[in-house]
Amino acid sequence: MKIRLRNEIQLDQEMEVICQEFDVRVQEKNGQLYLMFQNEEGEKVIIKCDEAELTMTRFSNPKTVMRFVKHQEAILVLPTPMGLQHFVTVTKAYQLNRAQGVLQFVYDLKPLESDQLFASYEMRIEWG
Repeated sequence: MKIRLRNEIQLDQEMEVICQEFDVRVQEKNGQLYLMFQNEEGEKVIIKCDEAELTMTRFSNPKTVMRFVKHQEAILVLPTPMGLQHFVTVTKAYQLNRAQGVLQFVYDLKPLESDQLFASYEMRIEWG
C-alpha cells in the first residue's frame, strides 16, 4: 500500500509544490486512523487522524510533532536552522474521507509571538 503526500506551500509571493510517495501501513484503533511510513531520510513518521484532528509525528532528532485541529489553532515546536521555534497552526479547512482514502486540509503557519503569516499550506494525503 502507498501513501501520497502533496503539499502546496505559499511563502511570500512564491508557490512551491512538494509531492512524495512512500510505502505505508494503515491501521484503525479506537476511531483513530494511523498511517505509518518512513520518509526519504529514513525517519519513522506516524499520522494519527480522525474527522476533526490530525497529529503528524516524525521520529527525527529532535522529534517533531505537528498538530492540526479543524477550524482551530494549535501550538507546536519545530526544529529550524535557528534552533527550536514555537509556531501556531491555524487550520482553515479539514476534510477526511476514510472510504476514499483521502485527507485534505488547509492551514496557515504563524510564529507564536506574532500574528505575522509565515506560510500557507494546502495538504492532500492519499493512501491505498
